[in-house]
Amino acid sequence: MTKQKLKIVTTSWDDGDARDLKIAEMLESRGMSGTFYVPIERFSDSPALSKGDMRAMTAKGFEIGGHGIAHEIMSEIPIGKAKQVVNGCKASLEDILGQRVRMFCYPRGRFTAEVVEELKKAGYDGARTVRLLATDTNYDLYDLPTSIQVYPHTRNEYLRNVLKSRKLGRLYDYTTQLGFGEDWVAIGKKLFDRVLEQGGMWHLWGHSWEIDQLKQWDALSEILDYVSSREDVLYLNNGDLVQCLTRNSN
Repeated sequence: MTKQKLKIVTTSWDDGDARDLKIAEMLESRGMSGTFYVPIERFSDSPALSKGDMRAMTAKGFEIGGHGIAHEIMSEIPIGKAKQVVNGCKASLEDILGQRVRMFCYPRGRFTAEVVEELKKAGYDGARTVRLLATDTNYDLYDLPTSIQVYPHTRNEYLRNVLKSRKLGRLYDYTTQLGFGEDWVAIGKKLFDRVLEQGGMWHLWGHSWEIDQLKQWDALSEILDYVSSREDVLYLNNGDLVQCLTRNSN
């Protein structure tokens, strides 16, 4: 019997801004899920998610993940400090939520092999980067890429992002199959259509404060409407995505 190809949609949202609650409402209304990566200390002058907010979100099936203590850039701090950060934010969030924290997101996507080892020792199941334009499911669980960001990147920004991933196939894909475009909604739809046809993972991410500043709410609604309510698609948070990929690889 031919093994059925997984078709997965997941979303993730960084920095723990109170405007994440609006994203949670948008996802919930469409039967979608997501992971919200929250630093322990307030990230900016804007209101942050409260402890009650986070508990209410997990009660609805959303996931809270680690994003450092004070949004530390993990590749720029000593490994001893990195160990304190990955363990400290996990313990603090678990104390708030009363449940295990499975996922970590590297602030600005930067990390080292030593940081990955500390994440594994701390008991995280996986970690997310900021690499774009991925739909495959064959990658290291502590180097999880994404498909599209809610952000109007330029062509040069997409190219730099892809080059950092060191995936030549992704570079060819962007400049040919994806049309070397800049419209993140159009690119996101093409990537989702590919997942529907070929199987794989479609991963949308962003920052609610940035979506607000750049007036991207309508565009976000458009892409969520496009990818939601598909009968043969699994809508998972990042932790459940990792569990699903692990089971499927065995």
